[in-house]
Amino acid sequence: MELGKIIERLIDKPLDEKNKNLLVNRDKEFELINLIINYQPYGIYGICGETGIGKTTVINNIHTDSYTIKISLSQRESQDTILYDILYNISAKTEKDIEISSEIKEWILEEISYIKGFAIGVKFFGNGDISNQKQKTPRFNYFKAKEYLNKLTDELIKKYKKVVLIIDELDKESKKEVLLVLDNLKLELQKEGFVVMVSLPYSIYREYKFDRMHRNESGNLENVIKDIIYLREFTNSEIKEILIKRIKEFIYYFNESVIDLIVDYSDGNPRDAFWITQKLVFEALSKKLSKIDKMFAEETIKNIVNEYLNEISLTEKQKLMIDEDLFPGKKEEILKKAIENKKFPRSTAYSIFDKLLKTGIIIEQNGIYRLSGKSKYLYIN
Repeated sequence: MELGKIIERLIDKPLDEKNKNLLVNRDKEFELINLIINYQPYGIYGICGETGIGKTTVINNIHTDSYTIKISLSQRESQDTILYDILYNISAKTEKDIEISSEIKEWILEEISYIKGFAIGVKFFGNGDISNQKQKTPRFNYFKAKEYLNKLTDELIKKYKKVVLIIDELDKESKKEVLLVLDNLKLELQKEGFVVMVSLPYSIYREYKFDRMHRNESGNLENVIKDIIYLREFTNSEIKEILIKRIKEFIYYFNESVIDLIVDYSDGNPRDAFWITQKLVFEALSKKLSKIDKMFAEETIKNIVNEYLNEISLTEKQKLMIDEDLFPGKKEEILKKAIENKKFPRSTAYSIFDKLLKTGIIIEQNGIYRLSGKSKYLYIN
């Protein structure tokens, strides 16, 4: 059935140069990244955004005149393995150009093989038919690895003058782990002529914003990260454009109002838009429908939301705050209306607002708060 062909168009995978035409409105972010690469002499810079917002897509499409190394981390068990993974990837990418790279690569392979045994060594750098077995906690030579990284970055700068290192997949780690890794590698990575771009967890961006506005405090993030490029959520019109670019050949299967429902559900995140559209298509196929109309889409999305979010427990007062008449708006505007219209005490209104924000029922974009497109199916008839 042709409806099923839509699924392959909605696969959630990062875009590269071949399908760059599917990108929507990231020109500002690319411009800022290029300015940093071209004019900043050194430093660690973050690329932040919510999960599914397109960090890897942006990384895949960074192009620069400087010598650039792009690596994607796969080993993130600890600070040790992250360092080894970074060092191995850089040496593997540069072994044809930098003499010491081959030595480093061989040393890492021997180190891993010695510590974890041949089976774990294969797992670290390739695939193999490996039986499960208990392994002792490895003792990596962390300081020698740092020494090698220091030498390698020196050699790269010496040869190319300006080097750009782009690290993807570090955002999969916790904020604490990422900051420890970057802080411990400051001396090796923060050198004149060496610019590092790294994908970071969204939680780091929130803390970074606060630190930038509060001076004279210990542990400020700007001591580790010089700046962060924030990938904002997409607007509704942008999500609609992203969807239509993907399924334009099959758009006649959807009523326009259905596309609007999908966009509203997504809350500015393409991954959510792709996922819920796939769910609608699969449900339509199971019912042997030839088209997806608004009534079917609303009922299907409502069932899905109830299945996934029904564990959120709210009081009756908290549910009263979930009112479309109060949103969207700035926090103080919403709270003022809640106090006046719902007769909440001021402290209660603030407490409820913070609870709904924490659970994701209220979401924020550029200082404007609104109800999540998903929560409406739970609490608004």
